[in-house]
Amino acid sequence: MRSHCSLVLLAGLPLAALAQPKLRAPPPEFVEMEVKDLIAVDGSSNAVLLSPRGEEIVVPIFIGDAEATAIRLRLDRQMPPRPLTHDLLETMIRNLGGRITKIQIDDLKDNVYLGRIHLTQGERTLEIDARPSDSIALALGMRAPIYAARKVIDQAGVDRRELERSRRRPGRPRSEEPPKSEL
Repeated sequence: MRSHCSLVLLAGLPLAALAQPKLRAPPPEFVEMEVKDLIAVDGSSNAVLLSPRGEEIVVPIFIGDAEATAIRLRLDRQMPPRPLTHDLLETMIRNLGGRITKIQIDDLKDNVYLGRIHLTQGERTLEIDARPSDSIALALGMRAPIYAARKVIDQAGVDRRELERSRRRPGRPRSEEPPKSEL
């Protein structure tokens, strides 16, 4: 019980938010994703680009600087001189006997991505509501698979080549930018 209480404090969530025993393989409507790139957008924002394996579609998720730093360090396999927030969370999960088994991006509502972290702690399975940017950073650090609902890919995905062309066009009006965000 002591580890369970510590995990509740770790997530900062009430016990009910953690104790949902539903760990299983993703349903068929979920697709395994890979991080294709992390890009700066207009010099003031960042986007992590996820793509279904073997497809030219990318799902841009606009993220903050802290999450971008954590993701970049993990992609480059670098360690900061002192632990960042995601490093701290990884250490706490491991030291409490936990393991992230997968993350899922479940939905896109009002331009906000919704996701969950799936983890195990001994015989217990947990699902934790989390921003996809935090989830992606943790998944990369703990080598857990990343899944997205096919409906999210269909709704937010853009052709990689089109995205690359649009990034090269200076002076593009804001109305043409993808509105997807997870703030």
